[in-house]
Amino acid sequence: MTLGIVGTSTWNKGAELMQVALQEHLRRRDPGVVLAVPGDFGSFEERAQYRLRYMLPPLRKGRAWLALQLLPMSLRRSFGVVVEDEVDAILDASGFAFGDQHPLQRTVRFAEDVERWRRQGKPVVLLPQALGPFEQPAMRAAFARVMRAATLVYARDPVSLEHARSVAPDAQNLRLAPDFTNLVKPLEPEEIGSLNRACIVPNQRMIEKATSREEADAYVPLLGTVVRAVEAHGVEPVLLIHGAHDTPLVEGVQQHLGRSLPVIEERDPVRIKAELGRSRLVVASRFHALVSALTQGVPAIATSWSHKYEMLFADYGCPDLVLPVPADAEQVHAAVTRTLGPEREGLVGTLQARAGAFMAQMRDMWQEVDGVLGIMP
Repeated sequence: MTLGIVGTSTWNKGAELMQVALQEHLRRRDPGVVLAVPGDFGSFEERAQYRLRYMLPPLRKGRAWLALQLLPMSLRRSFGVVVEDEVDAILDASGFAFGDQHPLQRTVRFAEDVERWRRQGKPVVLLPQALGPFEQPAMRAAFARVMRAATLVYARDPVSLEHARSVAPDAQNLRLAPDFTNLVKPLEPEEIGSLNRACIVPNQRMIEKATSREEADAYVPLLGTVVRAVEAHGVEPVLLIHGAHDTPLVEGVQQHLGRSLPVIEERDPVRIKAELGRSRLVVASRFHALVSALTQGVPAIATSWSHKYEMLFADYGCPDLVLPVPADAEQVHAAVTRTLGPEREGLVGTLQARAGAFMAQMRDMWQEVDGVLGIMP
């Protein structure tokens, strides 16, 4: 069986962690499965690292594209290439790509792809992701096409579910399921140990998606306030880079503080999950950094540029730990005290209980997806 995976990449460690989660499950269920990704996943070396084939786009032009199309399958596979006709099903793991905050053309192109795959008889599954809102008429129409053509669509939270339902009220293929990276196991705790530190994970999107100049300008100072708040509790702050475009923010926080902080820059997304899991606290604006913390019972504080953050923290029973931007020092210190002070033990217990329930839901989701893909136990 050959499966095409779209929406993952190596430029964002959350997107890369989704790739790891996918292939761990699929290869455990079918050790012989062939996995293929588009060229925007990453470099040849990065595809090779994950044993992924290159899924040749169907509509490219040029001699190289034509030559690969005409090569016999055996030769193409020796080059690590598959054509669309050889793909049996498609899994989309975009995370958050469809809604008014994103370019319309991306959704239109995806709708065309899904409709073509359906005509070819390929199942198409949108794995759990944030969706919407769909207020713009053109975006509503484009995503309605996706809903009609896809085999299964999983919304990652109740708000996303309602956004999707608003464009397809009678859809029978719409489901609710949590983020699917929760089953990825990092290194065992005894191998890496725990540390008295707070991992602070910035996200350039907090500035790009800010609704005002005041909000954009307040973000780096807010992270500076977080640094001082965790230090007041005797915890060491460290900065962790979770996305390729976030390095300038790490530098900006240090410039704002007028001093250097330890910086973690790790290429392996599973190792990053382990680093987050060994921390006492995670303060992040990257969704999968927060998921990695919460699923391991590590208290976390978020800032938000999308409903997906509020929904995640509601799922884990701590909606009050999503900070507004701007936030005053009193709000920041109250959130840090809730995670590091007397309430910490109860909070950790809640996180662990919720994490266990979501893992059980994820196993149920995979059982349904495996049936659609035709993967036998």
